[in-house]
Amino acid sequence: MRLLNSDIFYIGLGCFIISFLICKLMVLVHLSDNPNHRSIHIKTNPTGGGLGIIAALGFSLILINTFIPEVPLSKDLPYFLVCAIIVSFLGVLDDIFEIRGIHKSIIIFFVSISAVILTGPVTSLPGFYSSINLPYLAGLIGSVLWIFVCINGINFMDGANGLMASFMFLASSSLTIIAFILGAVTTMIMGLTLCFSLLGLLPFNFGNNSKIFAGDTGSLLTGFIFSLSALLLVKETGNLDLLYVGPLLILPFLSDIFITMLGRVRLRGSFFSAHKSHLYQALIAQSISHTRVSLAYLAAGIFFSSLTIFCVIKEIRISMWILLISIVLAASVRYFVKRDIMLKHIGKGL
Repeated sequence: MRLLNSDIFYIGLGCFIISFLICKLMVLVHLSDNPNHRSIHIKTNPTGGGLGIIAALGFSLILINTFIPEVPLSKDLPYFLVCAIIVSFLGVLDDIFEIRGIHKSIIIFFVSISAVILTGPVTSLPGFYSSINLPYLAGLIGSVLWIFVCINGINFMDGANGLMASFMFLASSSLTIIAFILGAVTTMIMGLTLCFSLLGLLPFNFGNNSKIFAGDTGSLLTGFIFSLSALLLVKETGNLDLLYVGPLLILPFLSDIFITMLGRVRLRGSFFSAHKSHLYQALIAQSISHTRVSLAYLAAGIFFSSLTIFCVIKEIRISMWILLISIVLAASVRYFVKRDIMLKHIGKGL
């Protein structure tokens, strides 16, 4: 049975309302996170927005099981939810007690392995002209790294007002559209839940005077749901050429994350120590408003989302050529913008 358009509307509306109400409550409760030396904020900020994402995810599944139980969701969905609950609980603990980075990464790593074992690892890569078959171990490691990087990377990017929520709203909306086009029901439900729960957070999170953040609870869960949904899209459709859909949709984030990490390796910095090396942090340090920074990332996201959706609609194979050209484009923009900021900083110093 396929979901009706009215079903999709009501599920999305329900997720938005639940997330909006819980975020409003968290603003009133003021469950706060104290800024550390990585933060670009100087005052405490409520961080309970992630609870709205958790509630919306649970609500959507209750709604489906109650009113449209015929929908053919993946039989592994309950196990995915267990992994999501572990990630959420880890985020709650981190928001309250600030867990050490190495300990948090170990837990995320084991959750990533569990999720990949349930979905099944990637078995081949879309090459330049044909598919490249992968040994089981290589596919397992690659799939685990994809989820691990997404969870941690999206958590790193949740530092500017509205940045993570608006960008991941766009990415998850695009993934939902693609899943709808291809008839991947479980992927669509997970993407739909994520995008509308983020939409419920945005009225309180976007803008220069943000009232609440997703916190580690929300950003870790967002990274997990999105990365897992991208793998599920391949599994549900059986089309291995869709493997690069997930990376393309969040490429502006990934390019910033990887180039920043490479820079820290070059300077022999720790992956787990706090820092302010990301492009969005450098832009805000130049007195560019949080809103403008978020809109800049959003504009880049619109470009890559449009490209990806266009390829799916026109049945254009998303080969390694498309991925490589997109990576070069995103990395070049990131490099030259950061270089311009550094030159201006040096100029002011002289």
